[in-house]
Amino acid sequence: MTTTAERIIAVNAAAWDYWRWHATQPGEWVTGYLASRGLRGTVAGQAPAGWARLVPTLRRRGFTDTELLDAGLALEAKNGGVGDAFRDRLVLPIRDTSDRIIGFTARRNPTTDDDPDAPPKYLNTTSTPAYDKSRALYGLDADAAARIARGGIPVLVEGALDAEAVRRAGNDLVPLGLCGTAVTAGHLQQLRDIDPDAVGRLINATDADTAGQGAICRLWNLLTTDEAATVRAAALEPGTDPADLVKAGQRTQLRRALVPEARPIIQAAIDVTLTGYDLEHVEGALAGLRHIAKAIRDASPAVLAQATGHLTKRLADTTDHDVVVNEIVAAATGITREG
Repeated sequence: MTTTAERIIAVNAAAWDYWRWHATQPGEWVTGYLASRGLRGTVAGQAPAGWARLVPTLRRRGFTDTELLDAGLALEAKNGGVGDAFRDRLVLPIRDTSDRIIGFTARRNPTTDDDPDAPPKYLNTTSTPAYDKSRALYGLDADAAARIARGGIPVLVEGALDAEAVRRAGNDLVPLGLCGTAVTAGHLQQLRDIDPDAVGRLINATDADTAGQGAICRLWNLLTTDEAATVRAAALEPGTDPADLVKAGQRTQLRRALVPEARPIIQAAIDVTLTGYDLEHVEGALAGLRHIAKAIRDASPAVLAQATGHLTKRLADTTDHDVVVNEIVAAATGITREG
């Protein structure tokens, strides 16, 4: 990399101006697409179709091919030609807490969704001196940081459109999108740097599918002891995400899933873990129980209580409450017990 972060931020701003202009031109499709998803009013850009539309435009504005390549806005063909990295896509900017555009996330034209040769559905800026995906979160701009500092509730989602959906579920919620990467310690530290108590207020609303549920366990492992007792998981139906609910006109249901019905994250993590065990038989239930008891042996009393109650309900068909308590106590005290 030879381009500075400051120069990349400058080229990103120029690219955003160009894409925003395209989103106002006849024949644009992003406005209609967002409206069809219940996201009318979202400020988006449109990267035009074609190999090289942005590149020559920004060259004329004084940016070099090296700067465009380093910013992740361009790519180089085998023949040496330089073209646009984002083509025929709805584009949304990823800003930092100073409101500088550090990168982009973009959705392909939905008319190509059924094409087996279509490009990836979502495309995100590659790592640059300005954009570190292990720390950057879509939606964590200056306004979001100020709201978190005032006690706003961070809501962790998978993508930018999920974040835009959560914006419509309440002004007390601050949606933050991971945009194609797993949650990291760096993401959480960004929030703690704004407010030491911010992560403790977090609601996880990643998709209710296999990948999204796996993210719950990753998040659990990154929490402090105190945070683990208060972080919650949204009550989303299997196979759904916040954007699905808003598209279906169910903003009230989304609000309910995020706030009153959200549950302690340990309960969601337990459910994810138990999917790997045969709970119809006592041997499988006991193996799952011991796995979980070992994983939470250093947890706070509040988390242990949350886990005990939930495990008792989940394993009621094969394992009674006393067995659950004994296994958790045994793990916490280091006492080896026989089944």
